Amino acid sequence: MSSNPQDPQGLLSLADSTRRRRRRRRGRRSLDQRRRTPADLDDCLESVIKQRLSQRGHVEEDNVDQIFAEFDLRDALMNDPSFTALLDLKKDDVHMKLRCLLTNPNFSSEELEKYYPPICWDSEKSLDFLCLLSERLSWRPPEDSPQYRAAESRRQSLRRELESRKQQIFNGKSIDDIDQNLTQESQYDDESVKDLLRFVRNKWWHRLQLPEQFVGGDGGRLFYDYLHGLFPDLLMVSYRAASGICAKESWFANFR
Repeated sequence: MSSNPQDPQGLLSLADSTRRRRRRRRGRRSLDQRRRTPADLDDCLESVIKQRLSQRGHVEEDNVDQIFAEFDLRDALMNDPSFTALLDLKKDDVHMKLRCLLTNPNFSSEELEKYYPPICWDSEKSLDFLCLLSERLSWRPPEDSPQYRAAESRRQSLRRELESRKQQIFNGKSIDDIDQNLTQESQYDDESVKDLLRFVRNKWWHRLQLPEQFVGGDGGRLFYDYLHGLFPDLLMVSYRAASGICAKESWFANFR
């Protein structure tokens, strides 16, 4: 994705188009990939509804209410193996994030209570957030726009806040620690948070160019896990900065 939005609403549109493309890609996966990839809630609902419709029998106008009364969607989902697998995966993911945060001395209890939403995100939403944050660090409205001064002030504040936390984000590492197969096509300042976010954006928005293990299926989760393994505080520190400075901007609405 190479488009550069001209206003904050453009950033929100980018988020929406990213989700639409994700749904289309999921529809194009092979059957083998679908079996390897954990279902999402829509897949689970589709499965149980399809099964129920195949068992519906003959429907007359006067027995529709009875059919609905006999169909317990909650019970059907809880007995669907794909749904219970999805719950287990979500439970394990949240448990891992909570464990990392609760044992991290860089975050106070008050901060965790205020900045907890990313704990509940899946890997793709986490990557989408980091990409849009990177885009926001680059975006400027036209200089003759009435938004210019306020938007540019927030952009500069956001950049200063993130760079002031670089020691916590990098924690002794740098962009140079990333596998060179992932960074060789672009130049990055090894100790710039802005460039680290740009790296994430470049790779996630052009993920078909990533190494095979990061493409399709569990690629998003594996790519995020790789990134998190190197820079475990990146997401939470980024969210803390953005929520304090960009909370009222339209692109941030999907991440509150």
